[in-house]
Amino acid sequence: MTVCDLLQDYDSAVRPSGRTPYNDTRGAVIVTTSLNIRSISAVSEKNMEFVAQFRFRQEWYDDRLRFIEHQGLLSSDYRNFEFIHVARDQSLWIPDTFFQNEKNGWYHMLNQENRFLKIRSDGKLIYDRRLTLHLACSMHLSRYPMDHQNCEIAFASYAYTTADIEYIWDVPAIQIHEGANGALPNFEIASFKNGSCTSKTNTGTYSCLKVEIRLNRVFSFFLLQLYIPSSMLVGVAWVSYWIDWKSTAARVPLAIVTLLTMITTSHAINSNLPPVSYAKSIDIWVGACVVFIFFSLIEYAVVNYRLIRRRPKKTMEMQEGDFESIEMVDRGPPRSAGLMEEGWTFHDTTDLVYIGQRKRVELVRWCSVLSSRGRAERIDIIARIIFPIAFILFNFAYWSIYLEEEDPDES
Repeated sequence: MTVCDLLQDYDSAVRPSGRTPYNDTRGAVIVTTSLNIRSISAVSEKNMEFVAQFRFRQEWYDDRLRFIEHQGLLSSDYRNFEFIHVARDQSLWIPDTFFQNEKNGWYHMLNQENRFLKIRSDGKLIYDRRLTLHLACSMHLSRYPMDHQNCEIAFASYAYTTADIEYIWDVPAIQIHEGANGALPNFEIASFKNGSCTSKTNTGTYSCLKVEIRLNRVFSFFLLQLYIPSSMLVGVAWVSYWIDWKSTAARVPLAIVTLLTMITTSHAINSNLPPVSYAKSIDIWVGACVVFIFFSLIEYAVVNYRLIRRRPKKTMEMQEGDFESIEMVDRGPPRSAGLMEEGWTFHDTTDLVYIGQRKRVELVRWCSVLSSRGRAERIDIIARIIFPIAFILFNFAYWSIYLEEEDPDES
């Protein structure tokens, strides 16, 4: 009955006059706001957004809804109520607040609409509603995954300028539920602060408030799932330096498999990230690992090329020596009459000389093979030292740069 009497001549399309129990002059409606953040989840780097669930409270005065006199005496027509809850079918003027960086959102309706609107005896309205919003967050990923992101929740009036509505923060302005971090698998809430974002456009100046939330990425996940496995893949590629250079069937597939695995890992990572125009720290790491693995394949190609290039020359020299030796053996010394009479002695001598020449040729060939094999092993030994040292130096430079604390003003 009290609400019906108050709403008898009430027009919900007209904003309040701005009068309060402490200021009886007309002006802008002062809307006091606060947020109780229940959770922040589903931070998406690819879509540049995050999901926030919170209770949004707005408080303002409407002098048309006072049901007690200013002196604090009860009016004879109304009951002694401090607050009156407004039913859903009773229409009152409510600020046309909208969230500037909202992409999508919904009200919570289970098992009833999660909201309340109540009127205090001095005409103050308290409007509280539970929301879940998908909010845009401009992320800079140059230090990903050792980065932090500053996301915000900004809200303002959609149609009313500062001459009609002005938003101010309540005390306390922001409360974050102690379990809010539990909904963030890869982030933790480092800090938050409230501020203003009042903007001026061609249609006027609009009051705006915002909440800035700093999210620090949890690095342990990437350390276990990316950095350690990729370092192991680089180490596996270096195993080929300990395999004989003649074992092509063992060395080449080992390098190719590790290279393809690293490339596949790179594609899997970038599939969850936006196509930005700058290099991310994870791109530098993956690119360096791919280069080290690729160099192990190039090193084997260089070894083969140098050795194959020298082998034809050696072979031709040996073949010429073989032919000369064989001809000398076939010709043999001039046969004398005495030797002709003793034929078995002559043949035995010829066989011995021929066998000796063949043994000499085989020895030359074996020495050539040993010389070639030693040169290949020397190249592999150098690679065993140079590549690990280069990878260690790269790690030192990489972690020195990206583990350094970033200036908050630059983010």
